[in-house]
Amino acid sequence: MIVALAVLSGACAQGDDDAGTGSSASTTGATAESAGDPGAAALPEPVQQLDIDATEYTFEITPDPSGGLAPGWTLLKFRNVGAEAHQVMFARLKDGVDMAALAAAGANDSSGSAAIEFVDMLGGVSYIAAGHDTTALVNLPEGVVLAMCYVPDADGVAHALMGMTTTLTVAAPADGAPPSAVAPLDEEVLGTIRLAEGGYEIPEDLGRGWYHVENTDTALHELALMRLAEPVDDDQVAALVEDLAANETPQVGLDAVGGLGAISAGFDGYLYLDLAAGDYLAVDFMPDPGTPRPHLLDGYYATFRV
Repeated sequence: MIVALAVLSGACAQGDDDAGTGSSASTTGATAESAGDPGAAALPEPVQQLDIDATEYTFEITPDPSGGLAPGWTLLKFRNVGAEAHQVMFARLKDGVDMAALAAAGANDSSGSAAIEFVDMLGGVSYIAAGHDTTALVNLPEGVVLAMCYVPDADGVAHALMGMTTTLTVAAPADGAPPSAVAPLDEEVLGTIRLAEGGYEIPEDLGRGWYHVENTDTALHELALMRLAEPVDDDQVAALVEDLAANETPQVGLDAVGGLGAISAGFDGYLYLDLAAGDYLAVDFMPDPGTPRPHLLDGYYATFRV
């Protein structure tokens, strides 16, 4: 999960004045599909909302989740109020997994590869630069759920290993009372982004609005989106990917604008996009269980234009 984002600027935020409905041409490693996918026409109704502020190296979550969270679709409003890039990824402990075993497996492993086999990755918000915010929907199942940031610092140490992890209890209310009311999201889903076996499948038109993100592969993947400071050719993209995987400062300027956090095979989530016009890179920093090598080094990345 290592990426050289601690040094990236915040010049190209989602929500810029020139964001909106420009067309998007998928290029490296991406397959275009039609927006307005009839299979994802309606947003699920959220059972609760969490406002999450991230800084070095903590999450401030409102309302206070210490009393427990309801299972179901949860609306995330994520803001990076720190100086470094951050994310929030949610992971549920698999049945029968002991927290001590998970902690022992993950200790001193900034790649996260040793701990992946113990959890289901549920999504969340991927890498986002300082001063930015984004919105997503994550489906929280009952059980013990971890909220964590695996963005590394300049020395390559994941923020989660510095304490940027929160343990959440997700359970139906014992008294049967419904969770706090959340206003329905009266918006249509514009299209689907698939994390497929052959790479990203990205709609040709990425207008402002909600997108369904689903993992149809057998491996877990994430959708980390970065705006490029300039167009790049294939050789530059290859060099850029190598730099990111090595946690080195890339030669092409990048701005992390969010995306959907890692989701295991068969899982899905929803992401609100408001991308400024420009060139973008979608990358997957996730490794396979027990193997620190990130997927982007095996070609799981794509460039596209908005």
